[in-house]
Amino acid sequence: MRCFFVFAIVVAVFGWIMNSTFTTWLPQNYIFDGQTLGEICNSVIVAHKANDTEILLREVRDALAAHYGPQFINEYKQSEWVFNNAGGAMGQMIILHASISEYVIFFGSAVGTEGHTGVHFADDYFTILKGQQTAALPFATEPEVYTPGMVHHLQKGHAKQYSMPSGSFALELAQGWIPCMLPFGFLDTFTSTLDLYTLWRTVYLTGRDMLKNLIKNHKF
Repeated sequence: MRCFFVFAIVVAVFGWIMNSTFTTWLPQNYIFDGQTLGEICNSVIVAHKANDTEILLREVRDALAAHYGPQFINEYKQSEWVFNNAGGAMGQMIILHASISEYVIFFGSAVGTEGHTGVHFADDYFTILKGQQTAALPFATEPEVYTPGMVHHLQKGHAKQYSMPSGSFALELAQGWIPCMLPFGFLDTFTSTLDLYTLWRTVYLTGRDMLKNLIKNHKF
């Protein structure tokens, strides 16, 4: 009983520190912001002529690298796309940036998906590039509808149901305590998919980028 009490105190203090630094120290490490990413995406969408999703994604990646610097934005490589199973939804993602305080990814689905957003220690900005996303809070009777160029902001601690029809893709920015989000993306491996190869690839690609940005780019 005493050990449980001590553990509860440690968890409470740790949680208080994380919550306090979420709005004070942690934002000092951010280099991205949802509004700027939305503006970059919209400029690419307007200029995009070919009806080709991969070309659109590559153009968005190049625009991000031009704005923030290629040292912070990974190259677009088909071999680095991985499946993502989380909250009952299955999609595809590729990591453009991962650090302790924020990540930027392309997320979407060629066949469509639906599930739970999860509850995260981070703010999430989801800019639709192709297709659409619908979402709803638990009390909603009508869906929120997000189409290309629109940004869906999921606030820290909130949860929604969401869906994306086939061929929908988005640029996702998450800012906060990113390691706290990782279990949400990993647990389905052990409870349903047993896709250990995808888990390994996800851990490797995420860890590689976090270490690169921490050591080489001095980015927390």
